[in-house]
Amino acid sequence: MKRAVILTLLTAALLLVLGGIAAVIFFAARGNGDFFRGGTQPFATLEESKTVKVDVKNPVTLKVIDDAGSVTVVGADVKTVEVKVVKTAHDRTQNGAEKEVKTIKYNIEQTGNTLTISYKLPKTTVFDVGLDTVDFTVTVPNETTVNIDNNLGDVGISNLKGNAEIVNDFGEVKVDTIEGALSASSNSGEVSATSIKAGGEDIDLHSDFGAVTLRNASGSNITLDSNSGTITLGEVRATGNINTKTDFGNTSFENGSTNSLNVETNSGAVTLKKVRVSKEIKVQDDFGEIELEEALANSYDLHTNSGSVTVDGVKGKLVAHTEFGGIVVRNAQAATLDLQTNNGSVDFNGSLGEGPHTVKSDFGEIILTLPADSKLNVDLKTDFGSIDSELPITIVTNGSSNSNGDQIVGSINGGGEQLTVETNSGGVNINTSK
Repeated sequence: MKRAVILTLLTAALLLVLGGIAAVIFFAARGNGDFFRGGTQPFATLEESKTVKVDVKNPVTLKVIDDAGSVTVVGADVKTVEVKVVKTAHDRTQNGAEKEVKTIKYNIEQTGNTLTISYKLPKTTVFDVGLDTVDFTVTVPNETTVNIDNNLGDVGISNLKGNAEIVNDFGEVKVDTIEGALSASSNSGEVSATSIKAGGEDIDLHSDFGAVTLRNASGSNITLDSNSGTITLGEVRATGNINTKTDFGNTSFENGSTNSLNVETNSGAVTLKKVRVSKEIKVQDDFGEIELEEALANSYDLHTNSGSVTVDGVKGKLVAHTEFGGIVVRNAQAATLDLQTNNGSVDFNGSLGEGPHTVKSDFGEIILTLPADSKLNVDLKTDFGSIDSELPITIVTNGSSNSNGDQIVGSINGGGEQLTVETNSGGVNINTSK
């Protein structure tokens, strides 16, 4: 298990380094610096503008294919499509660069209301510091569907009423104010989206090496995925499900709602605040803390191999397991407990609902603070420690597993739901809430 995790970490780190090298080389070239020689390489730019007529009574479809260069698409109250092009060429001499830039070719094709803009590189690679680039800035009518396939460069789209699909190899992706389905991905670069109204459609954001951020968004099913980067959601609402996954990075979600929430990370903290979930919150974290604050759901399934679990405000079934770390639960209402840690204390404060309830720790004390009128059947046990209860227990069995241990089996307030508490090393304390 540990060996597999280590191999996974090393592989991901190697991929990150390779991706970073490629990106650094490309952007160094685009910054007009000779990456290998350490000097400044001569370059030349040439700007052009094109106007394309479309039928604004019907939606427009824009496709952009760019092998090297940035792509920006902006929706506006216009009746034509305006294309601004910036061509950049590099050469060993200024004269050579000025000649080269005039040879750069791009295409604009139109079929009805479908417009395709493309720039394809001649045979070259990202390691060519003399890479020619074409930057497209396109202003379109607001009701436009966008499909962008970019290789090297940043992509940005905004103010559109229509579905958007973006695939970028090396560069950031930024999306702002879209009404429609959204799918955006980058192999090496951050992906961020703000003010997205997908309606009954989905939102899907992905980055291999970079952070993924979604703010002020609504849709059906929402997916955020990063191989190496943080996941951030704020003011996000889904009528379907929200799924997030990152191999290396923290995950945070504040203010939002969804049908079900599934969070997965191999290494990073998970923070959920002021989130309403109709069904289940599920968190799987290999290395990192889990913290929930005012995260309301029908049930909770929280697992971390190494890290603490903190829950403030919970109602319903709560499963919280950690291999190495403490568990703290505050302000619980009618909770059904399954709390387990191999190495850490457990501290619970609130009321219990339908049982049975199980609270276990291999190495750590267990403290339960309950209402005075709690009705429970209890089985309390510690191998090395003592048992103390402010709530009177009618004892059925009181025996010791050894000279240092203690066990109490009995009932509180006439009995009720089953509560089983067990620790191998530590005390068991039941306190009365004020």
